[in-house]
Amino acid sequence: MWPLFKRKKDVKVVQPLSKKIDDAVGRLEVVRSRLNNRVRVLEARSRELFEAIVKAQAERDRDRAVLYANELAELRRMLRKAIHSELSLEGVIHRLQTVKDFDELADVLAPLREILLQVGGDVRGIAPELADNLRSITDTFDEVSVELGTFPEMIGAGPSIDDEAEKILSEASAIAAERAKSKLGEVEI
Repeated sequence: MWPLFKRKKDVKVVQPLSKKIDDAVGRLEVVRSRLNNRVRVLEARSRELFEAIVKAQAERDRDRAVLYANELAELRRMLRKAIHSELSLEGVIHRLQTVKDFDELADVLAPLREILLQVGGDVRGIAPELADNLRSITDTFDEVSVELGTFPEMIGAGPSIDDEAEKILSEASAIAAERAKSKLGEVEI
């Protein structure tokens, strides 16, 4: 009787599907909110730099204006990436909420999973901790797929085959058929 009590800690409580979606949406909202804060800081800095460029131009200090312009150009590149990532996350959040409403989870999770993997790869160099958060959310999607009994990443016909691999497979098939015929010929004799 005592061994049963010891196993109680090994029992895993399974969350309902809607709870997992809500959890993923909540965590995505946190990441998107942090990214939004970063965007606002970058935009404010962008305005400051532009005003500094205007002031340097008015004072005819070309060297300082060029220095600020180069910094502003780099800042705007970072700003575009951050905005693009934020909008991608926002799109994922909206799709998840729609999925929850319309029960189309199995058909929608695979593309969303791919988007999250891509965004995670894109932000890995910029913010590794955000990429790790996105990876854990992707793991949640995998758990949901298992609970639904669908495996979107496994639905395809297997690994993709290029032309060269196709030729190799057909050659191997022909040799295997030839060997099978010769083995059958040996058995008959």
